[in-house]
Amino acid sequence: MNNNRLILLIATIFPLLVNLPRVMFLLSGKNDENINSVMEVTVEDTLLRVILLFGFSYLVLTFNLVWINSIAEKYKVWAAAAINILILLVWVLIFHLINQFVYNIYASVIHPRVNSVAYVFFLIMLLLVSKAIHLLNRSRLDAIEKGILKQKNLQNELEALKSQINPHFLFNSLNTLSLLVREDQKAAGKFINKLAYLYRYILQSQDKELGSVKEELKVLESYVHLIEQRYQDNYKVHINVNAQLLQKRIPILALQLLMENAVKHNEISANKPLYVEIYDEGNWIVMQNILQKRTGHIESTNTGLKNLNTRTKLQMNQEIKILKSKTHFTVKVPTI
Repeated sequence: MNNNRLILLIATIFPLLVNLPRVMFLLSGKNDENINSVMEVTVEDTLLRVILLFGFSYLVLTFNLVWINSIAEKYKVWAAAAINILILLVWVLIFHLINQFVYNIYASVIHPRVNSVAYVFFLIMLLLVSKAIHLLNRSRLDAIEKGILKQKNLQNELEALKSQINPHFLFNSLNTLSLLVREDQKAAGKFINKLAYLYRYILQSQDKELGSVKEELKVLESYVHLIEQRYQDNYKVHINVNAQLLQKRIPILALQLLMENAVKHNEISANKPLYVEIYDEGNWIVMQNILQKRTGHIESTNTGLKNLNTRTKLQMNQEIKILKSKTHFTVKVPTI
């Protein structure tokens, strides 16, 4: 609800609540002279009080919630105090003038001093209401600003995480290329072409957070080809993903990162060939490899998996699943 509607609502309800005993007495239809003499309860008197208090409430609330925003911050406190007092004095004067008019016509007795004190009380109440609304509005703005700031921070974090892909990937690719250049220059030329394709995909995906499963599998197949040039028959990959999942999306280069981890942390030799399977499981893409740690293997810090999991949470509001047994290491990536 915006301030104007809230001001109108409060300015309507406040005088009704203040004059509720009078209104209830009038609605009861009783004609008690004792009560009438004490409370001065007449329809005209009650209506006058409601109308005047409505105008006073509306003016005070409008000034303290709307007009005050146009006053410079350094003058705001003193200006607010002066103008609120001025509103009170002017309204009490108007009240007294109208009171005299009503007294002459309807013979109603509204005691000026009592009502002046009452309006001071009403002003204090309205100022407290204005302060409460101001704090509520400030709280809402702070929440919105925090939400925007959080979104920006998440975006910055995401960009930082994505930027970590390129150096890590390039470092490992160049290591592989250096071996191929010494062993087979023709294969090295093909490797360079495949590497160029992969980097073209990376550069074209800089502004993307998610890629289709179809695109990611195509990139993965190119990466697998590069790894096969190094390990030949000692490295086997089997891909079997349902066609219905090909148009779903996953984090950019997620599969390539998982394959890179499998190659990096497992022994690959004629005696211990590495077998990797990629398949679907519901709305998940699963990568599973035989677990055979390299000789002298240093325990992994799982930086790549943590990176991927953070990206998945930021981009998809889900987390990857990591399963480890004595024989296999499995990672499940959600699709959307």
